[in-house]
Amino acid sequence: MTTLVFFHGWGASGRVWERQVAAFGDRVTVLTPTVPAWEAGWFSDFLKSLRKLREMTLRECWLVGWSLGGMLLLEALSSLPGPPPGGVVLVGVAPVFTRRPDYPWGQPPAVIRAMRRALAENPPQVLAEFAEQCLAPGEAALVSQAREAFAAPAAAGTLAAGLDYLLNRDLRPLLPRLPAGAVVIQGQEDRIVPPAQGRFLKEQLSGARLNLLPGAGHLPFLTKAAAFNRILEKCLSPAR
Repeated sequence: MTTLVFFHGWGASGRVWERQVAAFGDRVTVLTPTVPAWEAGWFSDFLKSLRKLREMTLRECWLVGWSLGGMLLLEALSSLPGPPPGGVVLVGVAPVFTRRPDYPWGQPPAVIRAMRRALAENPPQVLAEFAEQCLAPGEAALVSQAREAFAAPAAAGTLAAGLDYLLNRDLRPLLPRLPAGAVVIQGQEDRIVPPAQGRFLKEQLSGARLNLLPGAGHLPFLTKAAAFNRILEKCLSPAR
């Protein structure tokens, strides 16, 4: 039986996937862990535990990673022994989150440093502002739902560690080692991870497929859930 495993992004929890649980939970096994630490080691250990606890291979799993969760999923997969997963879906994932001299599509590093400083004063405010930035201009009516996605944050230290990862990590050297055929889902109006990031992944990952969602920001699984779920349905159909 196919298993869908969803990894959330910075500031959120496994609850953000409730629309996907509702859509797929009666047909496949759906796992939505809440990430306790923004470390590739935790992701590697979780993937290894799937094989032990569920007595299956990763070939039976589709792994879905959003934003920071997707970055760490890629890092874990780049060094994970054994057969690759049945499929990988990357949602708003940046191989390099912050801008570099040779990589112009990331966020300005000063923005992330400012968020990190603000966490010391008012974490809920930082998360509320980030939630609004995750929406495309045409999704403003969904601001309360976006804020709810970030309503159960981790401790401030964990949030700061996630920002440090986003500020410093460059996954480009790892891309040639990743499984072929990844499915990239990218909001066409994403202000956090702009579409150029998704295009770069499509070009660098062997056999990758890029799905641009018109009018979507950084939360397409929430704001454009029907379109998002249709893409997942197509992914799962051959597996089932």
